[in-house]
Amino acid sequence: MTPLDYGRLLFALTLAVHSLFLIVGIGLAFFISLAEFLGIHRKNEDYLRMARSWSRGFVVLFAIGAGTGVSVAVELYLLWPNFMSVASEVIILPFFIEVFAFFVETIFLGIYMYTWDRFENPWRHWIASVPIAIASAVSGFLITTVNAFMNAPAGFTLTGGQLTQLDPVAAMLNPGVPIETAHVLTACYVGTAFMLAALYAWKRLHGDRSGYASRAFRLAISVGVVASILAAIGGSLSASFLAANQPEKFAAMEALYTTQARASEVYFGITIPIPGLLSLLATGSLDGVVTGLDAFPRSTWPDVGIVHTAFNLVVTIGIGLILISVGTVIVERFLRRERFRRVALWAVVVAGPLAYLNFLLGWIVTEVGRQPWIIQDLMTVREGFTAAGDAVPALFAAFVVFYAVLLALTVFVLRRLYATPPREPRVLPGASHG
Repeated sequence: MTPLDYGRLLFALTLAVHSLFLIVGIGLAFFISLAEFLGIHRKNEDYLRMARSWSRGFVVLFAIGAGTGVSVAVELYLLWPNFMSVASEVIILPFFIEVFAFFVETIFLGIYMYTWDRFENPWRHWIASVPIAIASAVSGFLITTVNAFMNAPAGFTLTGGQLTQLDPVAAMLNPGVPIETAHVLTACYVGTAFMLAALYAWKRLHGDRSGYASRAFRLAISVGVVASILAAIGGSLSASFLAANQPEKFAAMEALYTTQARASEVYFGITIPIPGLLSLLATGSLDGVVTGLDAFPRSTWPDVGIVHTAFNLVVTIGIGLILISVGTVIVERFLRRERFRRVALWAVVVAGPLAYLNFLLGWIVTEVGRQPWIIQDLMTVREGFTAAGDAVPALFAAFVVFYAVLLALTVFVLRRLYATPPREPRVLPGASHG
């Protein structure tokens, strides 16, 4: 393996680890605010316990996520200095604004954690959760705009190999932003919803019959239904966007080697016998022409095997998450037979890690599908890589050990944290557990 290969693996590993905390950092902030809102609105102590309990874990995950985020930033400058020299000219604005979003989240997280039960009106405490949820989503939005720029660069003119007429706002609000940011954020809510649902499904399978576990499970799986459907819609719109704006990536996703009208959909290498289905999905017409890989030099083709397989797994798992969440809601609300309930709970337990895996697979499609470009049609990955790459293999080995220790410590701290139940929230007038 070359230093470039190690550099790509190291950055992929860092993003994989950071993504776990990114998903929870964005999604759990929303769930905490939602749970406290429901607790106050319905005068139900169980929802208030959820907010208090989840906020304890959120503090730990937020701190570690901030640390892994720093690792991402450092590696960008160490491994991809040529890319960052371009980014610092054109797409630096989202990084700058994200600092302020991080400040807002940090400040209000401190206020939120240290003002439990300190207001006569509980709504005043809940208000502190809103900036946390918004700022976490804004941070995710801003960072995703950078990746969208890498896929659909804008905000500059290339003149004689030099970047001129720079427009940082146009770069940040590039054509890929609306679809990619919406898709990433909904994927974060999907991931968090199914992780929480899997946790409480496991508790219920192992004898926890409390109203608290049941409400937490139903809240998580209900959000999972909505978020997974929205993510599927976003994925469909994203594919249509790629067909028009990154046809090479789209062709690799669909394993389409020749440009053709009435193109058929290929699923794991098997052609679905519905003529024109791919054309319909990509162009809105059964007779639409879909650009194949033959329209591009072979030297710029991404790895079709990896991209096509990852894309089909994303679709398969995404559909599975919808079916599991909808089926579980039906069982919980209408069937209520123990045999069906246990099957549904086990399915949700499996769906938890699958939701995280699906998030990673989506990034594989996005990043590997853009190869060999680090910025589409502007700079290749090799051109963006550091010239001092000899130390990267050793750096990769060190980070493998570091992340293994970090994840082990995270699990240890969370287990110790939740070994002691949180202090009960103040009883609201007229509140109930039922």
